[in-house]
Amino acid sequence: MAQETRLLKQSALMMLMVAVVGIVVGVWTGSEAILFDGMFSLIATLIKLLMVLTARLIKKEYSRRFQFGFWHLEPMVLTTEGVFIGVIALYALLNGVQGLLQGGTSVEFGGAILYALLFTFINFSYYFYVKKRNQRVQSTLVSFDNISWFVDALLALGLLISFTVAFLLTKTDYAWLAPYVDPALLVVIALAMLPSVAKILRPSLKDMLRVAPIELNALVEKTMDMMVGKHNIIDYHSYCQNDGRISIVEINILMGVLEGIKLEELDAMREEIQSGLGMDTEDLWLTVSFTRDRKWLN
Repeated sequence: MAQETRLLKQSALMMLMVAVVGIVVGVWTGSEAILFDGMFSLIATLIKLLMVLTARLIKKEYSRRFQFGFWHLEPMVLTTEGVFIGVIALYALLNGVQGLLQGGTSVEFGGAILYALLFTFINFSYYFYVKKRNQRVQSTLVSFDNISWFVDALLALGLLISFTVAFLLTKTDYAWLAPYVDPALLVVIALAMLPSVAKILRPSLKDMLRVAPIELNALVEKTMDMMVGKHNIIDYHSYCQNDGRISIVEINILMGVLEGIKLEELDAMREEIQSGLGMDTEDLWLTVSFTRDRKWLN
């Protein structure tokens, strides 16, 4: 958890630097695409700060008012990130189309190329650094947070290629095309961001809407079907959902006649179920109840 929070804080500070430089250079060079990159980075910084707060709350596990913990905040923050990126992409798309219709924009290509070259290197370097660090941390928040660095790296690379091409065009008979590069690039960037939006929103919305995870549900049913064959189990009902990094599983078991069974034996069945699921207690909220009355299955 400490490493997760440290990585998120570091990421927020780095992204704030990228945002400030991007906004300043965007205004200086007159490039809407660079200005957009800076604004995207600024929004990403705010989201990262929310992730830091969320990571701290999750570390507390529960409080008097939130007795089931704070894990539900994780998909909420990720959904917020996806929505913000989607709104920014839509704004960029509209601005790009407007720029094309109005005859393009004049850009100071020297400063723009230098900016794009520098931040292509910085963004890709930091993305791969965090990806490697997260192989040990195994944080969902860090993983989705790192998507913003990959998106920003692609933005910078796109800027570098496009501005270089536009600069070369100014030395040819096709110099009239150069002003159209910046708004056209804005349109391409906006469209390229949409898959990242979907990648963030799809799992987080599923968690928020309490959609049962197919793989986890299948694993629970497989484990319970094996238990039925070994113990005096007549029937069972199971319920599964993901809540951020926590998998919540509730199983109600209808037992047959059990003469002289001890609580230790029921606890042993719980342990067997958890072992069958192959999940640590830190990642699993498991509730198993035993009954002789079928009405308690539902």
